[in-house]
Amino acid sequence: MVRIAIICFLAAFACATVSAGQLRVMTYNIWVGFNNKQNLTDTAKWISEQNADVLALQELRGISLEKLKSAAKTWGHPYAVIYNRKGGYPQGLTSKAPIENVVQFEPDDPRNLRGTLHAQTSGIHFFVVHFDPHNYLKRQIEADTVASRVRPLINANETVIVLGDFNAHAPTDLAQLLKQAPLLEKWKKKETEKRGFRIFEEPGVPDTSVLANLLGTGLTDRAEMPMGTFPTRILAPSEPLQVHAQKLERIDFILSHLGKQWTAAAMNFPRDSILDTLSDHYPVIMELHGKSDNPSD
Repeated sequence: MVRIAIICFLAAFACATVSAGQLRVMTYNIWVGFNNKQNLTDTAKWISEQNADVLALQELRGISLEKLKSAAKTWGHPYAVIYNRKGGYPQGLTSKAPIENVVQFEPDDPRNLRGTLHAQTSGIHFFVVHFDPHNYLKRQIEADTVASRVRPLINANETVIVLGDFNAHAPTDLAQLLKQAPLLEKWKKKETEKRGFRIFEEPGVPDTSVLANLLGTGLTDRAEMPMGTFPTRILAPSEPLQVHAQKLERIDFILSHLGKQWTAAAMNFPRDSILDTLSDHYPVIMELHGKSDNPSD
């Protein structure tokens, strides 16, 4: 059983679809409500420059729906929704196209587990996630709840995108992670000192089952040359690049299943100096290339 809250139904007609061309999708953890709103203007400017069609945001702490709608207009998105929960670090979704069939759901579990925002825009199902940052056992439950909703959509050949801050690692990244001694030592220390922190599935080996579960539904990680997405250099701007590189891990993802409307997708991991001043996460961008609804195209 899953507790479900219907937030809104924004249209009386079928979901809007993209007629042709490409769709640019971005996910970005904007660090505790744009660093307690201090970085809102600069972050909004950077987002605007990326010209994304759909944007998923995490850690909208202290940001109301009205505030998010106002900010979204500055980057060209007239539509916005936010996870309707008290406190915490809500997720949000903004778009150039209408956002419809908005649902939030969470695991039916007595523990304090995180929920997911599910909505449709441009004819695509978007699941915006921000999984537990402390314990992979909690993440497994949260991811399984998402997987149970994604699987039937994929079986029906719907286009589905699951994106956000997973706080988890991909099986394909494991070999690289095992080479990063400073990162492994940090995790070992946290498991020893912090009650409830769990990242190792077995001694010295980070868990990858969360991503494996979601990929098992038919979702695809399309990153051919992935880059670490956390942390940026915002808290240690003078740290040598080689030292920072040993701390990087990829925990932000855009996973997708493309229906018949789409032909290809390309991934991008933006890097520039401004990003190291805005958030502790780097964003991720995916470009979908679609088929035209116009027979003459």
